[in-house]
Amino acid sequence: MSKEIIDMLATYVTPNKLALIDKVLSERTRHLTVVLEDIYHAQNASAVMRTCDCFGIQDLYITQRLHDYEVNPNVVRGASKWITLHKYERESMSTEKCFKDLRKKNYRIVGTTPSSEVASIHELDLTQKTAIVFGTELGGLTKYAREQVDELVHVPMYGFTESFNISVSAALILQEFVKRLKFSDIVWQLTEKEQEELKLEWFSRIVKRSDLHIKNYLKERSEKLEG
Repeated sequence: MSKEIIDMLATYVTPNKLALIDKVLSERTRHLTVVLEDIYHAQNASAVMRTCDCFGIQDLYITQRLHDYEVNPNVVRGASKWITLHKYERESMSTEKCFKDLRKKNYRIVGTTPSSEVASIHELDLTQKTAIVFGTELGGLTKYAREQVDELVHVPMYGFTESFNISVSAALILQEFVKRLKFSDIVWQLTEKEQEELKLEWFSRIVKRSDLHIKNYLKERSEKLEG
């Protein structure tokens, strides 16, 4: 049924847009995902969302312990239409619930830190599905996150400054990891079912009055079957 609805909605999308959506879906991945832990600068979190879209990362997880996050439309530049956002309610257990969900999905959880005493991003094994966790701009990961991640990694730096801005750090890490995935034998692409689900979701967002088109289509289909 979803395939039929997709085909129906596709008639309201331009050929160029259809081709672009198919191309983007072929490059999308859930092998890597990003977690932002209680980020209090909304513009930075929104910049990371935009970066995820640019590098083909489909899912972004945001925990809220002390700070609420709202998408900044001036920063994301439309990326929120294409990214699957998993936002956890503001509470003390926010990160814990996020990590629990990620482990159910068989993710290895990797935290980021400025410390050069841990492995660099160039050494991280990407064979297993990997969730990359970024902490707050000032304090980094919480004590709970540091204790619960499977591994810590850092981005090598060569100057006096102790750390990158979180959006810069995310861009550097994703560029490195996505490049390595594409040159590996790892099956990182979305399944056909995942692509179909996203296509239906995206078409529903970009086609005007898609809800009405779907309602009318289902009504006509039902009438034909009854007749």
